Amino acid sequence: MRTIIAIFIVLLFSADPVIAQSVNAGTSGAQFLKINAGARAEALGGAYVGLADDASAVFWNPAGIAWVDRNSATFTNIQWWTGIDINQFGGAVTVDHLGTFGISVINLSVPEQEITTVEEPDGTGRFFDATDLMIGVTYARRLLAEFSVGITAKYVHQRIWNQSAQTIAFDIGTQYRFGFRNLTLGMTVHNFGPDMMYGGRDLEDFAAEDPDFPGSRRPLTQLRTLDFPLPLNFQVGLAIDAVHSDYFRWIVTTDLKNPSDNYEQISFGSEFQLNTELAGASVRGGYTVNNPDQKWAVGAGIRASVSGTTFMVDYSYSEHEYLSGIQRITFGVNF
Repeated sequence: MRTIIAIFIVLLFSADPVIAQSVNAGTSGAQFLKINAGARAEALGGAYVGLADDASAVFWNPAGIAWVDRNSATFTNIQWWTGIDINQFGGAVTVDHLGTFGISVINLSVPEQEITTVEEPDGTGRFFDATDLMIGVTYARRLLAEFSVGITAKYVHQRIWNQSAQTIAFDIGTQYRFGFRNLTLGMTVHNFGPDMMYGGRDLEDFAAEDPDFPGSRRPLTQLRTLDFPLPLNFQVGLAIDAVHSDYFRWIVTTDLKNPSDNYEQISFGSEFQLNTELAGASVRGGYTVNNPDQKWAVGAGIRASVSGTTFMVDYSYSEHEYLSGIQRITFGVNF
């Protein structure tokens, strides 16, 4: 345990010199996969790989759903900028002696906009839209009493009007619980898979007529777009209960993120819980070092148990450097 913690601390304090060496900013596609899922995780600054242990873990660390005792589901709505609507759904079901199975869905939809051209800059009367979609299937299992592993296979699809791109990707994660103040070490690799390339009918056209043979046949041709990689991300995190009593719990989390298309980042989060057997309330805050856009995030949540079923509502607000703040609301149930 001392060795693992020492390695993690070295990674944290050695991240700074590496930051300036990144030359890959903005080189990947499918950017919607990088949008933080869930109000609780967002309020903690995205420091959630070690803490995720319910249905939301399908987005953060697939190994986390192995700790779901029964069934869990979560739904998040995000009102993104310029009217973009994002919905995220996750679910997990535990099957005795087999492990835990999960499903995840992310849908991003861009409202219709009128098409303009050089000849018709005020609009053509035609409209286009765009959507992003991810559907994932997760399997996780506890290999030891303290150790779990999980994997997610997901279908990624992007469409802009009549052009689309799709691929298959994988997430792999582990969690280890040390048995001291709920200290948990989590590690994940997200979005490992082949590149994507757009294709569609608007990239098709007839070849130019051969000037040496007027009226000759013009074959149908198709333009090729550049392919683009997925936003691969390696993330390692620790979560611990700084204080844990019958009615009060203080959680501290930190994650080191190493994305393939941006600088290394370190996230810190803290959550204060007041709990009783039937209800609870939480307040949270988080900050990410070296995030070029987001400054900080805060949030709160409430929990109520009725006849063995627990209902949860979480809210977060994140402040951004150049654009307005983003709000998230998440509804969850454990049953």
